[in-house]
Amino acid sequence: MKILLIHCHYRLPGGEDAVFAAERALLERRGHTVIVCEHSNEEAAHGLAKLLLPLRAVWNRAAVREVRALIAREKPDAIHIHNTLLLLSPAVVRAAKQSGVPVVQSLHNFRLFCPNGILLRDGKVCEDCPHHGISCALRHRCYRGSLAQTAVVAAAYALHRRLGTWRGVTMVALTEFDRQKLLEFNRERPLFDAERLVVKPNPVCVENREVLLWQERKPQMLFAGRLEELKGLPTVLEAWQQLGENAPQLLVAGEGPLGDWARQNAGPKVRFLGQLPPAELHRYMAESRAVIAASLCYESFALVPAEAHTLGTPVLASDLGNVGASVRPGIDGLRFAPGNAAALAGAVKALSAMQFDCTAIAAAARRTYSEEENYRALLRLYTGKEER
Repeated sequence: MKILLIHCHYRLPGGEDAVFAAERALLERRGHTVIVCEHSNEEAAHGLAKLLLPLRAVWNRAAVREVRALIAREKPDAIHIHNTLLLLSPAVVRAAKQSGVPVVQSLHNFRLFCPNGILLRDGKVCEDCPHHGISCALRHRCYRGSLAQTAVVAAAYALHRRLGTWRGVTMVALTEFDRQKLLEFNRERPLFDAERLVVKPNPVCVENREVLLWQERKPQMLFAGRLEELKGLPTVLEAWQQLGENAPQLLVAGEGPLGDWARQNAGPKVRFLGQLPPAELHRYMAESRAVIAASLCYESFALVPAEAHTLGTPVLASDLGNVGASVRPGIDGLRFAPGNAAALAGAVKALSAMQFDCTAIAAAARRTYSEEENYRALLRLYTGKEER
């Protein structure tokens, strides 16, 4: 097949960029021809381009011409769109759709209904915009704390909602939790065809290492993620203080705004590893009794739990959004009330007294997140049928 991929990189690299690159490489490895329309918001960081960005974020005529020209010249069999914010604008979705070629768009966040994309305000879950209208974002300055920037994003999505830009497009949710939330919001304010919303998890790339049995693992637990309140780090450290001398060793991997505070307030059972390369992080995951995912928001895709499960490691997860939905209590981890240190401390004690089938955890996760399954899912999206 010949596939056109469309993506706009944020100025700071993120998970969406990694997924775009991974799926592009996967398709190329499998012998498909990949054409790319790829830009970055960095292109509009200075001078006249910066002044024009608010208009281009709503409707980028140059990007529309580029997409139309690529389609006319290359004649792709399918078009897969990842991110259009800010520079490309949703207008490229309309251009792709009008070509008559099957169009797929991955929803890496909740931006269709929430300008900041993550359904979060003041450190708490917020669903005001989906239920009461996108103008709520203006009142709270939800996008980067700026009224002007929020207005630009809100205007782009308000216009393309009215135009029906996403009708007729196959929309991809990353998880079943995301799908149910999007369907809930779509019932109130229809933007896409509900029957065309499907689930395809992101690929999870970890070294295909041997899975350690439960009794072979070190008596330690791992927190991996950005060191910030949103990821629940204060809850984790408070739980370890409550556990006292009975606490297992806690490894903290990552950096962030709470890094200095955390190092000053952590107890003797906490060891900070800093920012680790993926292979080293996965080694710590693979030899630990559990990974802790204490997020206070829905998360668009629970990557850390997915990586942990792929390595056969149980997860202690806050019972919220995709993090909580990723865990089957007693089978591949336990859940605890989000933001509740006492509940997490209780879950640590309970898990330490349990036994888990790490091989079965890894086998289930690898079936779900494997390269092969991701490839088959992409083909189903592009053709509506399995690989021959």
